[in-house]
Amino acid sequence: MNCICNCILGLLNTALLSLGICILASGAYLSVKDTDDCGKALTDPLLVIGSLLLLLSIIGLMATACSSSIIMCVYLILLSILIVGVFGFTIFVFSVTNKAVGQVYDHGEKLVQTKKPSGLSNWLDNKVNNEENWKKIKSCLINSGVCTAEEHTVEAHFSFMMFVNKTFPTAANGSLTTLKAGCCKPPNVCGFTKKSDTYWEIPKKGALANSNNEDCPKWNNEERKLCFDCHTCKGGVINNLAKEWRLLAQFNMILLLVLTFIYILGCCAFCF
Repeated sequence: MNCICNCILGLLNTALLSLGICILASGAYLSVKDTDDCGKALTDPLLVIGSLLLLLSIIGLMATACSSSIIMCVYLILLSILIVGVFGFTIFVFSVTNKAVGQVYDHGEKLVQTKKPSGLSNWLDNKVNNEENWKKIKSCLINSGVCTAEEHTVEAHFSFMMFVNKTFPTAANGSLTTLKAGCCKPPNVCGFTKKSDTYWEIPKKGALANSNNEDCPKWNNEERKLCFDCHTCKGGVINNLAKEWRLLAQFNMILLLVLTFIYILGCCAFCF
């Protein structure tokens, strides 16, 4: 029993070692390629995750190769800490990206109002709407050329606790994504006339004519301004972030199952 568990554990740790090396190499490559703050927000997590997997797998391989109960005990302790951390982070992600958190219902379960424009949790909205955070996010969006119409694919950088898809698929009908629709064009209620993808003619009465909408006066035809300070742009970033985080949480659930299986095998090898 002990021999079988050790063999399976060794194979799984070898797979984790390979995965850790790939993630670490990717983070190192991106850290050399992108030296700005946007790149750091992507490369730092990759380097941390890659390093943890690398360290953990090496300890696991040492424990199985040397048949050392002390090393196996250390390995199981570290693995349990990692499992708890992944589980806690997954719960946190689901809680901050759950639209029900940002909505108010009456006793009949009927939606009464949405606390935030995005309908998501206050925490996520506050992080993105923070002035310092938004300056970094806006800089990443501008530098990535998210509003350029020449390519359907743009290289997007990453900002504080948020990242944007490396690709922005265009639907068959040519409609913009939520992010591009919020940042690259004025709201429809403003009544501006489209002259090109990034140039809109303001009515003679001016943008302030639609005083009920705060985003109308914020529109600017300059390529580095556009609607990057609009609430619609921030809402697009928040929704995009929530979508990506939910995908990350789903990946974490799979990782959690794998780590738990490895932990059970480790306990079997340690006890028997």
